[in-house]
Amino acid sequence: MWYLIDAAEPDRAIRQVPEEGMARERSLHRLVRPSSLSGVVSSVVSQAIDANDRCVREVLVRGDPHTVLAEPVPGPEGKPLAVRLWVGQHRREDPPAIDVFVWDGARWTVLSHGAGGAVLPAGHPKLHGAWLLSRILECEERDRLMAAVLDVRPGVEWQGTMRVLTADDRSARVFGFLRYHAPDTMRGLLLQVGPTLEPGLIAPTYHRDAAAALLSSTTALIDIQTMRIIEWLTPPLPDIAWRHHPATRDVDPPGAEDCTVATADLVHPDDQADYLHALSELARYRVETARLVVRLRTLERGWRPVELSCIRLPRGGPRFLTCLIRPVAAAPNT
Repeated sequence: MWYLIDAAEPDRAIRQVPEEGMARERSLHRLVRPSSLSGVVSSVVSQAIDANDRCVREVLVRGDPHTVLAEPVPGPEGKPLAVRLWVGQHRREDPPAIDVFVWDGARWTVLSHGAGGAVLPAGHPKLHGAWLLSRILECEERDRLMAAVLDVRPGVEWQGTMRVLTADDRSARVFGFLRYHAPDTMRGLLLQVGPTLEPGLIAPTYHRDAAAALLSSTTALIDIQTMRIIEWLTPPLPDIAWRHHPATRDVDPPGAEDCTVATADLVHPDDQADYLHALSELARYRVETARLVVRLRTLERGWRPVELSCIRLPRGGPRFLTCLIRPVAAAPNT
């Protein structure tokens, strides 16, 4: 049986329960029995973490041969962030897909080793946090998840089940958690607990796709305190060079890692004065809404005019804005 272990808490493990289509996190000594086997498992897991290398041990339990295999799963800096563990008598089945990453709340980015998994695409060690949140179709206590990533501090965490878009745009259920890792960061572990599903009669994103089609635009949630897009409420315009999006790997400009909607070079230089003035008025609570036309950088390294319409989030804190990004025919100064 396969398990997923948080390297920061090696005495606990997530175990997939295929017949129930779910997973559970418990003490490793409760999940692996008898105690003689669980002792070997703890030793193998510790060795894999310390050596940052695969560790295998064959043991006899009540006369039957068992294999214990621990494989470290690296984080963004190459150090083990998790361990994938196999314990069993029989030939190993393919392990379930996993994602292991660090959530950088200060920069609103997802940092991984770049190997890819259930949700994260391979070859993208840095992705925008809004992109990851947009892949979540359903989520237990989503408001608590959002509160956790917006307020990263010791003791704050989220754990539960999600239905997500996979890296190849199908859908699957995952179980996992986000827990405090270091100042401004959380570590995330996700384990796929159900089969990958093809789209049914209608796509799993039909409600967002329909809204985007009716509006002919994109909608985003913006944190005015940090000047960051924190979530795409409908799919982002496909031809715009959004920072740290999978489509922009060859377009992201070098440097300026701590980019925000106020510092990124997404907006045309000739439009930035009006754009920054509008953001300043909103940030200082001098206005409740703003509307202006700017040009945004495209994947072809050109410029596309869009109208930005911002309004404070209804029933939300005053720090949050909803923004409608709608393509228009022309922009000023063109």
